[in-house]
Amino acid sequence: MAKNNKDIADQYAKAIFELASEQDNVETIKVSLQTIQTVLQDNQTLVKILTSAQVTDDIKQSLLATLTDFAPESVKNLIQLLAYNERLNILHLVIEQFMHAYNRMHGIVDVEATTSVPLNEERLQRLAKVFAQKTGAKKVNVSNTIDESILGGVILQSESTLIDGSLKTKIAKFKAQLLG
Repeated sequence: MAKNNKDIADQYAKAIFELASEQDNVETIKVSLQTIQTVLQDNQTLVKILTSAQVTDDIKQSLLATLTDFAPESVKNLIQLLAYNERLNILHLVIEQFMHAYNRMHGIVDVEATTSVPLNEERLQRLAKVFAQKTGAKKVNVSNTIDESILGGVILQSESTLIDGSLKTKIAKFKAQLLG
C-alpha cells in the first residue's frame, strides 16, 4: 500500500527530531527549519524551481546550498536527502510535523477558537488560560476564526481536544431532547 505525503513527512520529521534530541540541539534545528519555512512561504516559486525537471541539478544544488547555508549539518543533510529522493515538495510538511513534535515535547498546544464575532487579545488569552487548565497544557497558542453560524459561544479545538460551547450545539441538543 502506498504511503501518502503526510505519512512520509512524518517519518522524515521523526528522524530529524530524534537526531536533534540525541545531539541536544532541538532549539537550533527548530530555528533553522522555521527560517527555511519562512523563506519557502515568502518565495512560493522556489519549491517549483527545486522540483522542476527543466532545472539542472547544478542550479538546484546551488539554490539548496544558499537555502541551507546557515543551517546545521543535520538540516543540510535532511534537505539533501529530500532532494535526492525527489521529495522537496513535502518539505513544508516535514517542518510542520517537526514543529508538532517540538510542541508536544514542550507542552505547547495550538488551539482554534471559533466564535461568531472577533475576539480581542484579552479574551483570547483568557480562553488560552481556561484551555490550559482543562487540558494540562503548559502553553496555549490561540487563533480566532469567525463563523457566524454558531450563533454565539465558542468552540475550542486542538489536535486532540474539542470543547464545543457554541449556542448552535446547545440548541441542537435541546431540540434532540424535546423530540425524544
